[in-house]
Amino acid sequence: MKKQKQSLAEHLRDTTSVLALSAAALFASSGTPAHAQATLATRPIYFGGSTLASLVFRQMFDCYSHGIVGYGTAHSDGFHFGVPTGPGSITTACSTIVTTQVNGLYAGVGAGNGMRGFIANNPQQWYGGTITPPLSGTTTKIAFLPAIQPPIIDYANAGAPPTVFGSYPYPRVDAGLSEAPLTISPGTATLTTVSLSLTPTQSWVTTGGGLSFLTVSSSTTTVSYNPTNFGPLIQIPAFEVNVAIVVNTGGLDQLHSAVAGTGAVPGTQANQGAAIQLTTGQLCAIFSGLVTNWNDTTAINVPYLSSGGVATLGAFSDANTRTSGSGSDAYTSISKSITVVYNYDESGESYILTNYLKNVCPLLDPTDSKKYRSIFGASNLPSTRFANLIDNIKAFRTYGYDITVRWIAAIGSSGVASAVSANDPTKGGRVGYVGANLTYPYTTTVAGVTAPLSAALQNEQLRIAGVTVPNDATGTLTFIAPTPGAALNAWSDTRLRTTATTWTWADFNIYNNTFTPNLPFSTQVIQGGLDVTGLSVLPLTNVSGGYPLSGTTFLDLYSCYSTMAGVSPDANRVTSLRNFLSWYYSPNDTRPTIVMQQSGFNPVPAGYAALIRNKYLLVLSANVIQAAGTPIGANRGCVSAIGAL
Repeated sequence: MKKQKQSLAEHLRDTTSVLALSAAALFASSGTPAHAQATLATRPIYFGGSTLASLVFRQMFDCYSHGIVGYGTAHSDGFHFGVPTGPGSITTACSTIVTTQVNGLYAGVGAGNGMRGFIANNPQQWYGGTITPPLSGTTTKIAFLPAIQPPIIDYANAGAPPTVFGSYPYPRVDAGLSEAPLTISPGTATLTTVSLSLTPTQSWVTTGGGLSFLTVSSSTTTVSYNPTNFGPLIQIPAFEVNVAIVVNTGGLDQLHSAVAGTGAVPGTQANQGAAIQLTTGQLCAIFSGLVTNWNDTTAINVPYLSSGGVATLGAFSDANTRTSGSGSDAYTSISKSITVVYNYDESGESYILTNYLKNVCPLLDPTDSKKYRSIFGASNLPSTRFANLIDNIKAFRTYGYDITVRWIAAIGSSGVASAVSANDPTKGGRVGYVGANLTYPYTTTVAGVTAPLSAALQNEQLRIAGVTVPNDATGTLTFIAPTPGAALNAWSDTRLRTTATTWTWADFNIYNNTFTPNLPFSTQVIQGGLDVTGLSVLPLTNVSGGYPLSGTTFLDLYSCYSTMAGVSPDANRVTSLRNFLSWYYSPNDTRPTIVMQQSGFNPVPAGYAALIRNKYLLVLSANVIQAAGTPIGANRGCVSAIGAL
């Protein structure tokens, strides 16, 4: 695998020009689609990070400003107003919003790069893919652009100067987004990141389609979050998200309780197109490399748990019922490799998946006979880097060869989705993980190919109830699909912490909600016969209908913002940001909820939204997001701070 990674890294460094030139062609195209009515906004908001969240926030900004940002070409699925339901549509109710029009732009650069740009307060760190600095001196590369969908600049409304909406990188950082929480490394006092030296700092791509050659220096800088300048950091959940397990069933002749995706309305289980239903045991076996073929029927091989928490071993096919008769079948009668497709970049979806695997899979293998505790329980997980899991598999799954050598590294979330797809027989047997918004029915195409179908998953409530085999009736979904309602159910688990006014950025980390014993009456938390003390609640939710791979996208914000710095000073910067977030977290406006749910996600619980509004968005709050030099309440140092760029 090392050789494979090396070639991929070289690909990222040396062939980015292909991606960049493709972007140039898009930027250079003339005219604006009929549906892409550009806003005539004068105020900007600049977000960057998570590709999982990028499409949702593109639609959210378009709804808020009731206009479509475009650069002369239709986005995948063609975001448009006027259709009440269906992929890519924005509710016509958005056109009645009364607000100063704000043009929100979003750079889909991935969770890792999103956090890097935020911590460093440097928009040049919002580059696409992975940049590997040379060992010494400098090297020249074509500009590393973020995902070109959704649009990263506004071709039809470049602004004056054109760097406002019509050039990349953005002139400033307003918010970074990531599914992975901000964490302080052991032995350090604040957040740190590695900042690369890239020249030039502006105009990597312009509305005219011009591309810049970047000079990448070998020198890197360790940068710390600067609370003296920016005030205390803010980390809040944007919405409840689901990471879908996607499967291409081409070549699988026994689908076992698959549910066909029919109907056009997203959000109901019957329309999820559950191409397959997977037990916890099957999922752990796939992502540990224990089972590598869909026709595997090896007895006493795969760890499972009984309803009472007793660890047993069975065949990978044991959860597959026959449509007639008794017993079980393999997914295919002939050899068909299980090919895992993973996100090569630092990915929030990788964090949510590995957090699930780390908390759930070792419980199935308490003696480590199948190396689950060694592979998933290692200290390098959970992680935004799926490569950490691969390293663990190679270290402990020793068969004399690298079982992950045929796994596929894709670039970004859309890369994973398109590499799996749905109906391409050449991709049959592939399995991956993406945000639910990149699956049918929430979108129809990804990167020019048919969007993949998701799997329905067993959760702990089903396991404890003894539901270990999906119903084989046609069209009946036994396990849980990644729907907005399933995320809502998972987040309704009463073992999650109740919000409090004393919460700081670290308290909003939903993954740190762990099973805590009721001292002094008990020292353990037992669920379904298992000691789950100290484990994360969400992956082990036992709420009926709760999807086990739920999490969030975090909005990372500053407390103090400069209104004078950068190439485009904006006296209305803080007002624009607060107004947008107040609408976004509104308890009364249903339009944000509609946009989220049509993308497969769900709003944060009402208690979270109320705390966010009261703590950070109310003008008289001591913690309100503020412009530098304008004291209100306790002001938290905004008087003397210079504010974030």
